[in-house]
Amino acid sequence: MNHPALILLATALLGGCTSGPGWKRQLFAFSLPAAPPATNEPAETLALNRVTISPLFSSRSFTYRTAEDAYERDPYAGFLIRPEQALAEAIRASMRASGVFGRVVPPGSDLAPSLAAEVSVTQLYGDLRIRTQPVGTMEIHFICYKVNGGVPGRIVLDKVCAHETRMAARTPDALMAAWDSDLREIMEEINSAYINASSTTH
Repeated sequence: MNHPALILLATALLGGCTSGPGWKRQLFAFSLPAAPPATNEPAETLALNRVTISPLFSSRSFTYRTAEDAYERDPYAGFLIRPEQALAEAIRASMRASGVFGRVVPPGSDLAPSLAAEVSVTQLYGDLRIRTQPVGTMEIHFICYKVNGGVPGRIVLDKVCAHETRMAARTPDALMAAWDSDLREIMEEINSAYINASSTTH
């Protein structure tokens, strides 16, 4: 059941809108790291095949956790594009920038990948349960496996990473900044885990 009072409270506290002239919807996207300089031919080519988000958090509207079992969506702040697309673009850019996975291509590329990755986002919300300590929460399940002739092979990495970043304010732009930080930390953890996993198999 929806609770209008809670929705009003969440949107007001986060700088979102209730009603009235002058209010407008705010749209956000993840920050993308700069592309790395050209280097020698990479050893691997990886395709990020799929990014999915739990149905609990797959709305384009931002989701706030207001109590242990209560969540609200902000009708005035959300993603510019579908969140799974926004995250896929940001994750690919992060993987390219790191150089850890070699060449990173999107689905449908004519380049045959030697690696494939699938990402499931299990948590993506702003946690408002402690009024003085709002945080942006993100949890990602990352699977990377070998591909030979288009056929999935050995799993190289299967890891769940979670991160929380303190929000600078109770506003949608502060939540987006926190999620950017979450994703950077998670990708650094995944990069390190992939390096360690690869070194033990060679």
